[in-house]
Amino acid sequence: MNYNFLSFVLTALVINLAPGPAMFYVMNQSLKYGVKAGLKAAAGVEFGVFFYVLLSAFGLMFIFQQIPLLYKIIQFIGALYLLYLAYISWPKRKSVESSNVLSQNSTEADRYSFSKGMLINLSNPKIGLFFVSLLPQFIPASSQPAWLYFLLYGLIFNFGGICVNMTVGVMARKLKSIIQRASWFDYIPPLLFLSIGILTITREGL
Repeated sequence: MNYNFLSFVLTALVINLAPGPAMFYVMNQSLKYGVKAGLKAAAGVEFGVFFYVLLSAFGLMFIFQQIPLLYKIIQFIGALYLLYLAYISWPKRKSVESSNVLSQNSTEADRYSFSKGMLINLSNPKIGLFFVSLLPQFIPASSQPAWLYFLLYGLIFNFGGICVNMTVGVMARKLKSIIQRASWFDYIPPLLFLSIGILTITREGL
């Protein structure tokens, strides 16, 4: 429990720190319309994540309780999906993708910061697939009560995202140059996905 829990907390922190469209959206809103807009954008982004946290947690709980064998299968498929994520998220040559995200959102009004942030994640079902793949890697089939573990781990991930994106909203101007310079960090999430996938397959004998 302790090893799995600490491993998950570290994993959640690293994934939440990795720059992505949601983080750039929060930063852009803060730079264009002020800290208040950035905080509203961060709240919207994480509300969208929260929806998938609940959906994934209770969906996995049902499978965990009703069809234990299917849970093991999901663990295996989830591990393979994390290996796939490691492959597709491996940094390629630097492009203007980040700046495109900023420019796409630069004309949006402050009052839509929350709703736009929420829709960024609600409209991306891959987030749900990500949680379904990630959570079982840290929650053994022997864990009880199952619903509490799934919900707790999901909320920890969500809380980490809130802390990171709220910080980005408040310190956008200072963090912008740091994020742009820290290209080495782009390699950490794919290496993490690779490690989790391999460890799960070897540890569980899947």
